[in-house]
Amino acid sequence: MRAKRERGQIVKIIANRYTVRTESGDRLIATARGRLRLDSDPYVGDFVTITRGKPVATIDEILPRKNSLIRPYVANVDAALIVVAPEPKPDLVLADKIILNCYAEGIEPVLVATKNDLGDLAPALQEEYPGIVIISVSSATKNGLNELSDLIQGKTVCLAGQSAVGKTSLLNALLDLNLKTDGLSAKIKRGKNTTRHVEIYEASGGSIVDTCGFSMLECVDLKENELTYYYDEFVAVQDGCRYRGCTHTTEPDCAVKRAVAEGSINAARYQRYLTIFEEIKEARRKQYD
Repeated sequence: MRAKRERGQIVKIIANRYTVRTESGDRLIATARGRLRLDSDPYVGDFVTITRGKPVATIDEILPRKNSLIRPYVANVDAALIVVAPEPKPDLVLADKIILNCYAEGIEPVLVATKNDLGDLAPALQEEYPGIVIISVSSATKNGLNELSDLIQGKTVCLAGQSAVGKTSLLNALLDLNLKTDGLSAKIKRGKNTTRHVEIYEASGGSIVDTCGFSMLECVDLKENELTYYYDEFVAVQDGCRYRGCTHTTEPDCAVKRAVAEGSINAARYQRYLTIFEEIKEARRKQYD
């Protein structure tokens, strides 16, 4: 008799072992069929069909995704909580890239300024990121956690950002867990990555995907001439550019560059736009070399 297929969701991945929570509430260890991995690696958050077996179940099919991100590798999320802190020094180019990938996938980006007991980044971030929700929190003092909990209600959200910004401490504070944290290397002031895998944790009325920290990220499938449309403050003024399709880089009589000079568009954010523009341009050049 052929084994019955069941539906479930991947809630944890370590190496090539997948923990699947079935619709009946069971948690099973599973492997993916070889042909399945040729098409797409399964991500945490994927809804799948599985066949039970001994000693492990088998993932037969990945069901259609609502969306997905890489770095962190997650699928079917509603929002990304992009965590930044006073230490380590915020990498806002990385934050910008995560935001761009969120927009491309229809995921709400939320900036979480954590460790506000060491210094509140929220006011400065508000100047850099008009139109993006910014929540200021402290895992140590619990300040701001209620607002963050309210945002998570009814959603699947993922944590994203540099190593040692406090993602695991934030998860511990939100869900009353005791996951290991290491924090900053005192010698080099860089993060030590304590999260080694991606896992979904159930929260009150929603769920949180804990992810590994990282320092490098590419903007997947973005074209340099489309980049401007992901910056609302650029879109608001670009009708004033001399050239239709202006990229706001080297073109003369550019309304965006005028707005930067006048101070109505944040200069640091514009400089990061130029950095990302050149990275995308170079990546596409290498693709066709």
